[in-house]
Amino acid sequence: MLIKKVTILLLLGLSFISAKSDLVSGLTDIVDKAEEKKAEDKKVLNNAFKQRMKTQRMARDAVLIYMDFNTSFYQKDLLKNGDGFNRKLKDLMHDKKDIDKVVAKLPEFKDKIESFKTTWSKFYDNIKVLSKDAKSKKALDYILNNNLSLLKDIDYIFSNFLKFYQSTDKLEAYMAHIKTMLFTQVGKPRMYITKIVKERLLVRENINKKENQDKLKTTIKGMDRLMKALKDGDKELELNGTEDRDILEKLAISQKIWEEVKPIVNKKKLNKEDLSSLISKNEEFIKAHTEVVKLTRASNDN
Repeated sequence: MLIKKVTILLLLGLSFISAKSDLVSGLTDIVDKAEEKKAEDKKVLNNAFKQRMKTQRMARDAVLIYMDFNTSFYQKDLLKNGDGFNRKLKDLMHDKKDIDKVVAKLPEFKDKIESFKTTWSKFYDNIKVLSKDAKSKKALDYILNNNLSLLKDIDYIFSNFLKFYQSTDKLEAYMAHIKTMLFTQVGKPRMYITKIVKERLLVRENINKKENQDKLKTTIKGMDRLMKALKDGDKELELNGTEDRDILEKLAISQKIWEEVKPIVNKKKLNKEDLSSLISKNEEFIKAHTEVVKLTRASNDN
């Protein structure tokens, strides 16, 4: 009888250990899947952030080709960025479940995506034309006339993706929103700097001069405000600023380059030396500010 009881207890113990092991395994699977989904969501959003900057880079390259400024190099750069944009777009549109989730709450989202894809398809065709034929005014015009609409569409698409990634819990949703605003805004200066260079080049070439002068003033103002807000905070931009020494150190490097860009941009006339300096500092800023983006995300990614 005693042996029978011991046997039963051992079997129950083993069953409990087995059940406990299954429970832990199940919980591990849930956590792993949650982390995989989180990583996938971050990948989608990172693609969207990068696409935003590329719209302005491609337009900038198109203007430099039109100006016959290091044409061969910028034709290659234009095609490289066009190909990269196209690949990332496919990644962005890959997860149909996420798109369907947004469409269920926002039916017009589907039409916006289709419209965006159509505009991009034509845009990409014209990039390929200009990368081979530097004198194609038709291709240049299409790129210049549609780069801002692409930028707006990217903003619309990823801002709506973000809404549906957030938790239904109010506190969690609020905290996610604050982090989202930070992640959205911290990378934006890289787009701004390229947009500023593009608009200054258009003014120099007398292409829609008055319109681009006005845009340039607005973009410079937005850049100044955002760079300050990343450091000191800005209630309207929903930014709290930062006291992180490492971030502040990298942000100071970005700010220094921006302060070097402004006097060149504000010159009445740009010579070849100014052009070279402007393009060089455009790249310097992007490289430096990418470090700000990385540190900010690492510091707030939990």
